Amino acid sequence: MDTVTNILGAAQTIYALFERVKCCKCQSRRLVERVRILMRPIETLQARSTKTVSPQLEEMLQKLLSVLEKAKNLLVKYSQQNWMQKLLKANECLEEFSSVNEQLSDAAEGLSLLLQVEQTFKKSFQRDVLRREDSQDFEADRASLEEMHKNSKDTRDGVENIQREVVQLQNKLDKVLQKLDAGQRSSLADVETVEIEKRLLTKWTLLREFDSHVLYKGEYHKSPVAIKVFKNPVITSTQKVRELFSKEIKAMKRFESPHILRMYGICIDESGSRPEFSIVTEYCEKGTLREVVRKEPDLPWKIRLQMALHAAVGVYRLHQTGDKSQLHGSINSNKFLVAEGYNVKLSGFELSQTESSLRRKHKEKKEKEISPSAYVCPQGLASVNHIYDLPSEIYSFGIVLWEIATSKTPFRGCTSQEIYQKVCKEGYQEPLGKDCPAGLLEVINLCRSYQPSKRPSAEAIVDALWSISSTTTL
Repeated sequence: MDTVTNILGAAQTIYALFERVKCCKCQSRRLVERVRILMRPIETLQARSTKTVSPQLEEMLQKLLSVLEKAKNLLVKYSQQNWMQKLLKANECLEEFSSVNEQLSDAAEGLSLLLQVEQTFKKSFQRDVLRREDSQDFEADRASLEEMHKNSKDTRDGVENIQREVVQLQNKLDKVLQKLDAGQRSSLADVETVEIEKRLLTKWTLLREFDSHVLYKGEYHKSPVAIKVFKNPVITSTQKVRELFSKEIKAMKRFESPHILRMYGICIDESGSRPEFSIVTEYCEKGTLREVVRKEPDLPWKIRLQMALHAAVGVYRLHQTGDKSQLHGSINSNKFLVAEGYNVKLSGFELSQTESSLRRKHKEKKEKEISPSAYVCPQGLASVNHIYDLPSEIYSFGIVLWEIATSKTPFRGCTSQEIYQKVCKEGYQEPLGKDCPAGLLEVINLCRSYQPSKRPSAEAIVDALWSISSTTTL
């Protein structure tokens, strides 16, 4: 049933893309409506208990998946074109939307026969209805575009503003489209976060042992994962752990992003005398961001800027979730993990309640060269009563950006008191190299501003880094 899962995932991507389309709204909306109708029998098929489908149905599902990919690419294409380009190619637009709709119609007819769906489903895709609706949508979009052209033909500023808006909208997609278009979707991309049976975790390889847990690399559904097995857990009641896990998973669904570490689930092994608890996450082969900049101090600026942008997108995604911003609470370069292709992902806040219920407190050996105070904002250093807030977190992130830019250790060898003296009394900021791109230097210094009001939001950081990275070739 992998094809069914992939179809539903492709449909979700199409829905998300439509929210960002401003050209050809009518044609795009009609296309999305037809996709939604097509998903009804697919969702029913997913709910079946059987894990197999007939060869004929599998073939039809593969064809549908191919059409959905074309629909997705169509929405991407026209969200990237400005109004004037679109107006000049209006006839091409009609042909392309009609072609995709015709193929959806073929898929609908095939599914209606194979799944014996209700007559209203088939009626929605009758060809005469398709052509009439497509023509109406095309004319409505043409009128809208001509009106836009009329209002903006006396100035080029309108076109330039639209082009800038398109770039900003693309940025807000968290680079999901880039990963989809490059065909880099993991086989785990559509796997729900669940309680995982231990037999499904294979090819265990020891990575590192700590006082509280052991870290392994393994495979889940033939994809690499990290498995954290807890030693001597505080809570041994499987019911309590499951309750905590279930509660946190619902909250975590809000944070899904290519640049936030993916959580696959928890594994509870009750075969022994005591239950064994493990947390399964996405595997990042290069380790922590701190490890990467230490081991590879000569990384080109193009890669450094990419890592900075990825890290910022992760923080932005966390901060903009819901009506009330979600804070990480402990931003440092160890909280960012680096996967293949220098793809950076924010970690360290997933399943915090579940993990704290399992992990026993130990005095783990910490690196003496870095004091936790290196990441604390001036107000936090000056008063233990300072309330940690968004500007506090942005300051911490500014230190992480400094590490990316310099490959150095912040306030190396300094004690907390020495850091307080330098930052709060002397207003000292550790310097950046002369070769640091001017735009990146400005972003880092703003993040490290003494005054909280001068520190930018995560969204502003993302926008700035996107602009810098897109024009940097070093």
